[in-house]
Amino acid sequence: MSHIAEVYAKDLGVKIGTPKLTEHFYPGLPDRYVTLQSSNKMPASHYFYWEVVLHLLKKFIGDIKIVQVGGDQDKLIPGVNASTLGCTYKQMNYIIKKSLTHFGCDSLPGHVASVYDVPSVILHFNLYPSNSKPIFHKNNSCISLSPDFSNIKPSYGPNCNRINEIKPETIAQSILDQLNIKQKITFKTIRIGSEFHNENVEIVPNFNGLVPNLKGKPVNIRGDLHFDIQNIINWCRFGLVNLHIKQEIPLEILQLTTNLKQVVFKYTKENHNTDLNNFFKTLKAHKISIIIACDDNDIISEVRLKYFDYNVIYIEYPKNKIKASKFLSKKKFITNREVFPSEFSSKKFDKSDNFVYDETSSKELENLYLYEE
Repeated sequence: MSHIAEVYAKDLGVKIGTPKLTEHFYPGLPDRYVTLQSSNKMPASHYFYWEVVLHLLKKFIGDIKIVQVGGDQDKLIPGVNASTLGCTYKQMNYIIKKSLTHFGCDSLPGHVASVYDVPSVILHFNLYPSNSKPIFHKNNSCISLSPDFSNIKPSYGPNCNRINEIKPETIAQSILDQLNIKQKITFKTIRIGSEFHNENVEIVPNFNGLVPNLKGKPVNIRGDLHFDIQNIINWCRFGLVNLHIKQEIPLEILQLTTNLKQVVFKYTKENHNTDLNNFFKTLKAHKISIIIACDDNDIISEVRLKYFDYNVIYIEYPKNKIKASKFLSKKKFITNREVFPSEFSSKKFDKSDNFVYDETSSKELENLYLYEE
């Protein structure tokens, strides 16, 4: 398919020429570096796994630093060595011109890199690479990566998230290739949970005291694992609480739980003979969001009929064992004052990245990134 620039040139009756760019000195840059453009303003360009890409790269790139360009200050990717976010376009041109390789989403910096013939790795998300890839490279020194568009065509829209179908190891290997680094990435993605890219704090209220740096922040209180009403009240006044429970809480405490925003009620057959309508109605009156979560297929239809006024969800866990030996997690699971990367890790008193498939881990797979190496 034709490139956008070629279509414009044809429609306007002009020839495509090499742009003339100007630069402005930018101080404090590393001696050797690559540049990263993590996303542009379009939601479809937001790649969730840059931290994994940088984790893989840092094993092999030695003294080469990673400099992030473009975007907003609040979009800084953890793991970069330096940031030039907020610099002028002329400064950005200067930074990219001096870089060893540029990588990132299909956006302005990628086209700037092509003008300077800087090797690049560009991620395409809602267009075919042939529509929008940088076209000014003299030595074809651009690697274009995209989702598999052979069966499902690109959306051409601003809100798809298919860019996240591109594996981090594919991106990292392409960057090493552009840097002429001969090592091969042995990392292999097995499964990426749909919630892995979100920060998630889960707290079992089995200890006295609060965690100072969580004041006013969203937390999940796991009252379904340990039910201590005083600790639950304390947390509901300290942070923004999503409370997981499998039994009713005393309704009179709702005057004290000022920051209780949502209740996730873990519904089982043990609750089936109890009428919870008054409990849910009172929560709703206090403007507390309610989710009724049930993983029992035998009763889910009855639950939905009985509590049709509320959001009843069926939770289905994987039926087949997943074979993976390692995992990454952005979850912080706090129990007895200790922080673990997952609930299953806490039960094994293991803070390493070793993954074990069991009854507990099977229920938190959506928070985990599973891989082999």
